[in-house]
Amino acid sequence: MKIIEAKTYEDMSRKAANIISAQVIMKPNCVLGLATGGTPVGIYKQLIDWYRKGDIDFSEVTTINLDEYRGLPRESIQSYWTFMHEHFFDHVNIRPENINLPDGTNQDAQEECARYDRLIMEKGGIDLQLLGIGVDGHIGFNEPGAAFELGTHCVNLTESTIEANARFFDTVKEVPRQAYTMGIKTIMQAHKVLMVVNGRSKAAIIKEAFFVQ
Repeated sequence: MKIIEAKTYEDMSRKAANIISAQVIMKPNCVLGLATGGTPVGIYKQLIDWYRKGDIDFSEVTTINLDEYRGLPRESIQSYWTFMHEHFFDHVNIRPENINLPDGTNQDAQEECARYDRLIMEKGGIDLQLLGIGVDGHIGFNEPGAAFELGTHCVNLTESTIEANARFFDTVKEVPRQAYTMGIKTIMQAHKVLMVVNGRSKAAIIKEAFFVQ
């Protein structure tokens, strides 16, 4: 494990984007595991800037996202499909057929989770997985204490997660109560994992997760 310190959010975003761009340059047809949320937005912005300058090419890249709300169609403005297109996919030359997220409209959880794990395996696994972490230590929609042996699965969102995500919806009642998410097992099978953390609110959980024995 290597810990890289950054002075500002912009500095963190640039350093993380540098790691991702190096992966793409080293292996143009790599599989990138991507994440949503406020933290990676600056990373995507930096990658878009380098793409527009001709410094990076995403035409052979395959992307596989961590999670998606269950019950939301892709067209919903709150879906992670929409988030990723708005903040990244629509601004670079990733081929539409190479973009992958869980299908939130598939009500058969067992079928959808098996399909997603099979997809990852068929792609040869994830070369680099981008992660954030919640103030309580959740990764994707995996709450603290989630079983390490789980692959992609359907989770019931906790009240704290629902309340935290309510800011993206008109009312808290509109926040979906379930989501599809890669499990810790799936995440840890990635060849490389890049976790980005920003803000004082995350300081306590980072200390507990990485520095307290």
